[in-house]
Amino acid sequence: MGYRLIALDIDGTIETVEHPLSDRTRQAVARVMDRGVAITLATGRMFQSAQRSGAALGITTPIVSFQGAQITDPTTGKLLWHRPLTAEMAREALDAVAPSGMPSDMEIMAYHEETVYVGEMTPRSEAYGERTGVEVRAVGDLKEIADKELTRLVVVGDEDEIQRLESSLIARFDLRLYVTRSLPHFCEILHPLGGKDRALEWLCDHLGILPEETVAFGNGYNDVRMLKWVSLGIAIGGAVAEVLAVADRVAPPLEEDGAAQVLEELLDAGLIG
Repeated sequence: MGYRLIALDIDGTIETVEHPLSDRTRQAVARVMDRGVAITLATGRMFQSAQRSGAALGITTPIVSFQGAQITDPTTGKLLWHRPLTAEMAREALDAVAPSGMPSDMEIMAYHEETVYVGEMTPRSEAYGERTGVEVRAVGDLKEIADKELTRLVVVGDEDEIQRLESSLIARFDLRLYVTRSLPHFCEILHPLGGKDRALEWLCDHLGILPEETVAFGNGYNDVRMLKWVSLGIAIGGAVAEVLAVADRVAPPLEEDGAAQVLEELLDAGLIG
């Protein structure tokens, strides 16, 4: 039995600002689709940003975005699956990350649909909006929008402070919230039933694919659960230690089109489709 679902993280796995999507990656993805195999993106990006990469690759399988809190059909834009924070979860999380004494260089962003909300506009939040092309709105107290069914909260700050915050939030909330880092300076807070692994589980059921028929590629902290869940978890060379520890194999780095190289090997071996 060959693999029937391939999931690709985007940033640091198949592209970066310095290394945009390569022709080799496009060709490998096209070969996978020619075999009749579903290939998707599983990313921390907002859907519209993920969709741009999906369009460049010709992907039509539903896309996993927002760290696995959302699945959307890229051809119709229809929301298929969503696990937003409840109002109670959002307020409790905000209380936990914004107590008195919070480091002044930390900022909180709240995501709802394709808009990012912040307490106040800062050079960092303005730069984020310009870099990502999303609308950033200042609302004062973020608790005032807690009942909007926020998809996630992201705390941005110094790498060491964010690592300590992540540890403290995990200890405080345990399984009541999903807390992870997408980047060393990004701590993300999501519904406990969110996560790339949960999203792929739903997607497999939706497509009639067995867990043992799945492959995933990743490189960051937020990919650990996904790589553990799939049948074949592949870390990109240069991935964080936590990903390397759970991966079934390590691909060459992004700069060498590592994901494309592994896809080519699996295709040539008849293991896809």
